[in-house]
Amino acid sequence: MEEKKSCCHNDVEIKEHCCCHDKINDTKEEQCCCHNENEDKECCHHETSHEHSCCSHSHEDKVKEESCCCHNDVKKDEGHCCHSSKEEHSHLNCCGIDKKSHASCCGVEKNESGNAKRDNIINIIKLVISLAFLIAGYFNWHHIAIDAPWTIAFYYVNPAWVALIICGIPIVVGAVKSLARKKITASVLISVAMLSAVILEIVGFFYNIDSSGHSHSYVFVAAEVAFLMAIGGAIEDFTVKKSRAGIERLVGLIPKEAFVKVEDRLEKRPLEEIKIGDIVVIKAGEQISVDGEIVSGKASVDQSSVTGEYALAELKEGDKVFGGTFNKSGVIEVKVTKLLEDMTISKMAKLVEEAEGKKAPISRVADKWASIIVPVAIGLAILVGIIAYFAFNVSVIEAIIRTITVLIVFCPCSLALATPTAIAAGLGNSAKNGVLVKSGASLEVISKCDIICFDKTGTLTKGEIVVSDIAVDGIEEAELLKLAGSLELMSEHPLATAVVNKAKDIIFEKVDKFETIQGIGIKGLVANKNVQVISYGESAKQNYSNENLKNTANEYLEQGKTVVSVIIDNVERGIITFADTIREDAKEVIDKLNKMGKKTIMLTGDNEKSARFIAEKCGISEVKFGLLPEQKLQEIENMQKQGKKVCMIGDGINDAPSLKLADCSIAMGALGSDIAIETADMAILNSDMNKIVYCVKHSKRTLFTIKRNIILAMTVNFISIILSLFGIFDPMTGAIMHNVTSVAVVLSSALLLINRKENKNNTETKTID
Repeated sequence: MEEKKSCCHNDVEIKEHCCCHDKINDTKEEQCCCHNENEDKECCHHETSHEHSCCSHSHEDKVKEESCCCHNDVKKDEGHCCHSSKEEHSHLNCCGIDKKSHASCCGVEKNESGNAKRDNIINIIKLVISLAFLIAGYFNWHHIAIDAPWTIAFYYVNPAWVALIICGIPIVVGAVKSLARKKITASVLISVAMLSAVILEIVGFFYNIDSSGHSHSYVFVAAEVAFLMAIGGAIEDFTVKKSRAGIERLVGLIPKEAFVKVEDRLEKRPLEEIKIGDIVVIKAGEQISVDGEIVSGKASVDQSSVTGEYALAELKEGDKVFGGTFNKSGVIEVKVTKLLEDMTISKMAKLVEEAEGKKAPISRVADKWASIIVPVAIGLAILVGIIAYFAFNVSVIEAIIRTITVLIVFCPCSLALATPTAIAAGLGNSAKNGVLVKSGASLEVISKCDIICFDKTGTLTKGEIVVSDIAVDGIEEAELLKLAGSLELMSEHPLATAVVNKAKDIIFEKVDKFETIQGIGIKGLVANKNVQVISYGESAKQNYSNENLKNTANEYLEQGKTVVSVIIDNVERGIITFADTIREDAKEVIDKLNKMGKKTIMLTGDNEKSARFIAEKCGISEVKFGLLPEQKLQEIENMQKQGKKVCMIGDGINDAPSLKLADCSIAMGALGSDIAIETADMAILNSDMNKIVYCVKHSKRTLFTIKRNIILAMTVNFISIILSLFGIFDPMTGAIMHNVTSVAVVLSSALLLINRKENKNNTETKTID
């Protein structure tokens, strides 16, 4: 104990041990600073652990890799902080598309911490004032002042200075901050370009320099660049917010308050004050504010915000409801089962926000290029100036102008926007369609998977035991169901429930002398007849087997179905078979995946006959059956050792280890399943298997968009350099081209918000707002 306490005060040991435990409070001596109540702050601000500890990590492995010490002054600006899951608002990129203060990709320092509407009005006023002074600065005041002496002030101070100060200072501030972090960013390039123009303006006061036809003040050139960058930044912000529409919508759906039933009255309370077990009343037209269970009333509920399904769900007592959905008709009382932070919509919003900051592998390639391009741009700009001066015999001033133009057009803004905006739009589209994608990486990986493995129960099947077939001999089917159903009504066995559901329209008879035969079945007196419902194997042992039913029973057994015999007055009069229900769209989805070149495999713990029957019905050629959870892991590991990328699809409960190990994983029917959302990379919130095909196609579409964005950005940049070299582009046209490219990239990403039409006639086309 003493050794641990001395750690924080021992200069020798300080770098090797955890030093955040409290030397006074013995109960904290084992506790590292990264796991105490203030885990986000204390560690990184602790004097001794400042440079050695990572404090923003989560206990989850997947998140832990993504983040590091965001409160450590040394590490803060190294790039990791922008992707910490602990940040209140995630970033699209470290160039910073965030709700807090940041430097935009165009280098403009922004602060959106206040009222958004007020800030927008202020920005518009600034742009209008800047535009007015920029237009005034366009004129040649050196000539005007000669004829109008009262304008002599503009001879020395061009009106464009006002526009330069308003629009240029935020860019320069962003550049200074970047340089303080020992980074060269886009704002640095723009600042250098503006500063060069200002220097030319100042030099022009003292020396008569050849402007090669340049008739405007050089400060006007600097101001127009700053103004165009400010305009570009505003458009960029608007289009980026559009690409985040799905994510913002999720955040906005999180309820704020609810009407709680207190004795004979309703009390309006913030959701933070609502406890598990409280009864909340939701009227027609209101948003359902809590996750819970209906204890009274019926309602038609729009669950599209959570499941992506647009058909109204007809819910009654005993059914679950989810916060963020909408009650279209009826009044219901809901018993709260989850607190605000644990609600499905809250978890969706949180995980999608976190996913936005988790980079896909392709984004790291783009970031690497962006970091290289900045110094390359400076080098190319100088080279263009030298070539223009010596090869094209232009003046020094014209060579400098062409250098400035290259600095403007070759800023990596569009490249920096290429990946994060596409990922944001992709995540927003997924969330809108009832698919929760937890990271940009998983959005990329699924399209590259060679093998897609399916669990059987709860994935390819509904996980609901139902009566599959009935065969009778010497009795009507309805009469058999009536007698068997009357008896099964007395039992709580899952098979009994299936029989009762099958016979739900039949009026049952009274049962006497009911008895459960452990491990065999049930028996009793129904309508003065001795009725037994027992396993088919036990029926054969007791010589009840009916030769007329034997072949039929064996066929069903070969299909892996459960078969029971109905014995009436010691004669086998019929058999009832039970099976898990195959999802209606399972075969169609498997066929689509096979056509896309994906190999489909079933991994199940079920018996061989049942597994092969389901696989054959679904169109899966390879089946691995009788697998325990650890054996499923071994199968996936073997596939990965062969160089294959594996996607595992399961129900998120018994498949949790496999979902974790696979290169990409999808949890089916994850709505309300905490372990599914926590374990899988993607979670389909309803049971629509077509969403699996959507995930693969959407992944490919997102990757294509990213690549298209990168190619567009790089192509335009290189063309602009050539045009700048030959003097076709000047700083103004260069700035316009720079902003047009950035906006084009973001608009390209925003196309991901629109769902594509399917060729299938029965597929409904939806448009994402």
